[in-house]
Amino acid sequence: MPHGASWTKHARPKAPYSSRDSYPTPEHYRQAFAHPRTSLGAAGHWIHFASVAAPLIIPELVKDPEKRWRALRLASLGAAIASEAVWTHKLAQDRKRDEDCAAASYAAER
Repeated sequence: MPHGASWTKHARPKAPYSSRDSYPTPEHYRQAFAHPRTSLGAAGHWIHFASVAAPLIIPELVKDPEKRWRALRLASLGAAIASEAVWTHKLAQDRKRDEDCAAASYAAER
């Protein structure tokens, strides 16, 4: 490396693909995407929506400040319990499916 070379020239990231023809095909390339609520499907979406909307809706419906705070706390607790219940149900289904697949492959080997 020559002494006169700029550090930014060497630290510059290289393009992952040199030409348009070398782009990966959709079958081989998936962009990373993480969204925690999508793993629970529609139920996760509605639980999240209800928990986000609760602080906006409850003050309109409950006028007594003490009851309002109690309703907000209960809504938060209810959303957490519902989310955990849906997540536990999903894990139980996944575990059962995995056990069924393992049992089927074991039976096929015999």
